[in-house]
Amino acid sequence: MKGFFGYYIKCQGNDGTVAIIFGKSEEKNFIQVITEDETFNYEFPTTHIGKDFEMSVGENRVNKNGITMNIEKIFGKIEFGKFTKINGDIMGPFRFLPFMECKHMIISMHHEISGQLTIGGKTYNFDNGIGYIEGDRGKGFPHKYFWSQAHFDGIDISASCAIIPYLGIRFKGTICVVMIDDREYRLATYRGARVKRFDKNGLTIKQGKYKLVIEVLDEKNSLPLQAPTKGKMTRIIHESVKSKVRYIFMRGEETLFDLASDRAAYEFSDLNSNKSNTDCITTTMSSDNRTSS
Repeated sequence: MKGFFGYYIKCQGNDGTVAIIFGKSEEKNFIQVITEDETFNYEFPTTHIGKDFEMSVGENRVNKNGITMNIEKIFGKIEFGKFTKINGDIMGPFRFLPFMECKHMIISMHHEISGQLTIGGKTYNFDNGIGYIEGDRGKGFPHKYFWSQAHFDGIDISASCAIIPYLGIRFKGTICVVMIDDREYRLATYRGARVKRFDKNGLTIKQGKYKLVIEVLDEKNSLPLQAPTKGKMTRIIHESVKSKVRYIFMRGEETLFDLASDRAAYEFSDLNSNKSNTDCITTTMSSDNRTSS
């Protein structure tokens, strides 16, 4: 295998939010877990990627039915309800372009979840919770990018923007999905979307009569995770699953919603920024499912 492949599984419940990353890069198979307070990183000797949405890393498995974890500090099972899929591939026609640095996938904008996970001694009950799943494949994450995702009652948002290198040029690209009562609104570069603002504090996108404004009000507990560069997990990024973020979606002069969540997922990375790219990660190495100290 050349490059990397991974799924990002976010689970939100009354006891908190947890995101689990199943991944494979050129040099290792891994699972990363981020809670509201800490991150964990495990390596495994084996992995399997199945058709559709199915992946196992060691004895840990995820598919359309749920996720099963069996690691010393992280164990349990979460069941998934019916996925809410978007209309077609989020990459649009860009999915056919060769040599793209990173290709994104949205597996489910929202679905019901139930079950429990114990992580580092704390048990999270996800009964009547909500989930979100996306994925990435390619050689590396963009040099600079913004990403945020949130759930509200009847509303789901996933938005990203990046500086994308392609065949010697760089362009600002965006792919965003807003769902209101399962009706999809797609804002994307390939549909004529224009980025009006793109920095660590927010993102503004205009497409025809539609406008999406994202304002990061409070970046809480942005924690380090490993990310791919040239197919290997050598980059450190920072993500929060409990930031306070405001989302405004407009159609002309009409405001379709203006909402803020203190449980939003948020990530911003810029290799030219002053933030350290070598922060420490809570790392636990594993040759099977038993961790070494």
